[in-house]
Amino acid sequence: MAVGRMLKIQLLGHNSIREELKRFLREAGAIEVTDVSIEHERNQSGEATVRELDELLEKAGSAAAFLSGYAGKRSFFDRVASGPMRTTFEEGERLLREFPVDDIWQCCSDLQNTIRNSMDELARSRELVHSLEPWRQVITPLESLTTRQYEVQFWTLPAVELPENLVEIEDRFPLVHFEECSAEGGRSYTMVIVGKSEADRVSETFKEYAGFRSSFDGLEGTPAEVIEAETKHWDDLERAIRDAEQKARETAAERDKLLLLSDHIREKIGLTGIERQFCFTDSAFVLEGWIIAPARPGLERALSSRFREIEVSFRQPRDDEEPPIALQNRSLSTPYEFVTTLYGRPVYREIDPTPLLAPFFVLFFAMCLTDAGYGLTLSALSALILTRFKPSGGAGKLMRVMFMGGIATAVIGVISGGIFGIDAASLPPFIKRFVLIDPLEEPMKMLNIAFLMGVVHMLFGMGIRMFANIRAGLVADALFDDLFWMLFLIFLAPLGFSAILGGYVPPAVHLWSKRAVLVIAAAIFLTAGRKQKGIVKKFFKGLIGFYDVVGYFGDVLSYARLLALGLATSAIAIAVNGIAGMVKGLPFYTGYIVAVLILVLGHAFNFAVNALGAFVHSGRLQYLEFFSKFFTGGGREFKPFRSERQYSVVREAEEKK
Repeated sequence: MAVGRMLKIQLLGHNSIREELKRFLREAGAIEVTDVSIEHERNQSGEATVRELDELLEKAGSAAAFLSGYAGKRSFFDRVASGPMRTTFEEGERLLREFPVDDIWQCCSDLQNTIRNSMDELARSRELVHSLEPWRQVITPLESLTTRQYEVQFWTLPAVELPENLVEIEDRFPLVHFEECSAEGGRSYTMVIVGKSEADRVSETFKEYAGFRSSFDGLEGTPAEVIEAETKHWDDLERAIRDAEQKARETAAERDKLLLLSDHIREKIGLTGIERQFCFTDSAFVLEGWIIAPARPGLERALSSRFREIEVSFRQPRDDEEPPIALQNRSLSTPYEFVTTLYGRPVYREIDPTPLLAPFFVLFFAMCLTDAGYGLTLSALSALILTRFKPSGGAGKLMRVMFMGGIATAVIGVISGGIFGIDAASLPPFIKRFVLIDPLEEPMKMLNIAFLMGVVHMLFGMGIRMFANIRAGLVADALFDDLFWMLFLIFLAPLGFSAILGGYVPPAVHLWSKRAVLVIAAAIFLTAGRKQKGIVKKFFKGLIGFYDVVGYFGDVLSYARLLALGLATSAIAIAVNGIAGMVKGLPFYTGYIVAVLILVLGHAFNFAVNALGAFVHSGRLQYLEFFSKFFTGGGREFKPFRSERQYSVVREAEEKK
């Protein structure tokens, strides 16, 4: 429905304009370049250059990322106000020739290794000193504590039951000797001298008493000597870290050049990579790609005014081709492309569900959040982000979805009497006259509305499938598989409302609905097996086809989540207000302070959690209950060849060359 019509474009030109044409295509950003469809050998001439540029880009990016931690910090607002750096293509070429990327990268790599290794060594040394500190009183060198027959073990034991435990150990191992070196924080640091024949059994016994054994294998000297040697080494390590960080701060002056060079290299890779998709002769080249049909006139004018030695042709996609997908919707529907693309893009000849899901999504979102105060808050926050930070792409679309969802939530919240959890009876009179239903007082009425919306949503999806089948020439499928089932569900709905939900249905409507259901059921039974061969297969296919009723019934029940999330939002908001009211009576006016904190934090939490839940569950209903009726997906995004700069823009003077 809103899938942009694509055209295949082919450009034939003289080799003398090839470089200028590549620059033009990058600036235009209108063509997704593809491999040429005519028989030719793939051009491999740029592969070595691309590999070299990739390696250089990786080095420049790595060095810039390291230096970013040592560059002068600017506030977020300063960065937004200053915008990207401005440069020229010639300046990028000069940096590529003259800037010592390899030297800067090697310097950054050495500094990073020095800082990391010194910090690791310092952390290891401090941990060693911390573990040796309780054993400072040991005056025997650590390497001398083990003999051929005896060894010394260092145990940290809970001090509470230590005397009783040591008595038990002495009874079991009479030759074991204990000596407490220190005690701190409810722990006893005990040195144990034990014969090697009993060492393992003694260790297992101490573990039973929640003991932890420290090992100092490989250390030489007394604990005090090791501690002194390690602490002296700290100054050297800290000095090495400071010197390396100072050198990094000095080198950070080159970071902007690294970023400019990264952008330029990325452009060069794009220009070189695209040339590999050209087909060459000694004097000419051929280039093919995809373009959105509305962009054709402007591109033709630009090409004819800038290039003489070029021929351009366009054609419609062939049946065996799968063009890329560019979604084109009106301004009100465009933000909901974010919801569609989270699931997937339609294939080229498929209906775009974006404008079809938009009204349902925003309505379901509002019913899940169902609080006017939260809705206005969401719209205000979204508007602030859109006007102050001007997000683009998916983030911008999401903020617009949230803005419209907040407006719809405010309307539904007023209708249902939900405003920050305030009791509907306490609302001002000019608001109360707009309240039509209270979900907490009339949950079944709200549930019936949710089910009704679910039935409409599902039938709309089935209607889209019927339309798609008719457009594809599958009239029989549209009639027997879609229209019959739609009519069947329409006439079955009053019967279900009466029998399952206990609702009132006029007798005449009930009677004619029952008759219509029987007639349509017979038609479905007779036509469901029309593609099968043999009477038996047709019979069982028609019979099994009615199992779909169970699936549709389950789908309708899924819409009960609209009521559940709406009730959760209201109930939590009321609970937050109730808790705040309970603490207001605390003395010295502290109750009011605590009450304000509870209101702010409680409503903020409720707002955040349920806004997220409203988005997730509204999307789930689209994906599982709506898309499943007609949408296949799997289309590939249209990605035209354009500038890939991240940190800079090319100055206007250069763009016009």
